[in-house]
Amino acid sequence: MRKKNFREALKRKWQKQELSEISSYSEGKKEIYIERQPIESICYEKILEPGALIPIKAPCKMGKTLLLNQIVNYTKQKNYYTVRLDFLKLPKEKFKDLDIFMRCFCAYIQKHLPDNLPRITENWNDVTGNTISATNYLEAVMENLENPLLLALDNVDKLFDYPDIYQDFLPLLRSWHEEANTIDVWEKLRLIVVHSTEDYGRLDLNKSPFNVEALIELRDFNQEEIKNWAQQIRLNLTNDEIKSLMENVGGHPYLIKLAFDKLVRQEVTLKKLLEDATTDAGIYERHLRRHLNTLNENPELKAAFKQVVNSKVSVQIDSIQSHKLYSMGLITREGNKVMPRYRLYHIYFQERL
Repeated sequence: MRKKNFREALKRKWQKQELSEISSYSEGKKEIYIERQPIESICYEKILEPGALIPIKAPCKMGKTLLLNQIVNYTKQKNYYTVRLDFLKLPKEKFKDLDIFMRCFCAYIQKHLPDNLPRITENWNDVTGNTISATNYLEAVMENLENPLLLALDNVDKLFDYPDIYQDFLPLLRSWHEEANTIDVWEKLRLIVVHSTEDYGRLDLNKSPFNVEALIELRDFNQEEIKNWAQQIRLNLTNDEIKSLMENVGGHPYLIKLAFDKLVRQEVTLKKLLEDATTDAGIYERHLRRHLNTLNENPELKAAFKQVVNSKVSVQIDSIQSHKLYSMGLITREGNKVMPRYRLYHIYFQERL
């Protein structure tokens, strides 16, 4: 395996591990979901609109999948047909080319809908091509549905590794959304497209596959939401302790969860946890190391972030590098100037870049 391919494989493994860690804020069998209003209300209202498209984006481990699950459950209560597809779970061979991918995509839809609906084989035409065939299949299906059909697509950024696919597939999703403006049957289609902005650090943003403005860009939890979360898992933290934690990691869902997991199990005190936070022995080492590896692979990005963490005040950097660092979740922006997003990032990367 080539070095680059090994790094990509390792990165995907880390992402899967971290996604599994954040995907279940649970106490026993009861899943805990902390709302970040008005985000949920906006999504619930939007998904009821004919032909709705909801793009949701954020860096890794910000709770995108949990929000997706909430919207899917909401549409089930409205008797929508729902098909939820996680692109990370598709076998590698399904990304070999566009034709294989499109057939797999439609087969997945067919599998999760009633058997009496039109079949792929009845609507597939090798002469017209896979995207037109997929469109014809989906239209035939919706003509036989009484209620709307939700396609909930998670981890769509997996397609970043396959430009020959995303260059046709993502515009196709947009075209399906736009069909609702002129063809009644397409009003039944509702789309949620969830993707991580983490990979923006290695993408040519002039050729970015996502040219659809995100309706939802997930924010950090605020102090009240974190307090509510702590109470639900029976973790007794004072307001000052919550403030102390937030001074270091803000309201980042994954970073807060890692701390809560340790504190609930009484494996460490909050004081000790924060003292070790920026060290290789700290609970955030894997998360920080992943970002460090990305920066080391991108010299221009590394140089830009080094300038940010070595400055005592907010600083202006190249706009492209600023966009990439922001998309990775490493900085905040104030006008044209930027600064490290969290004290954790400031100290850790100041010592290592």
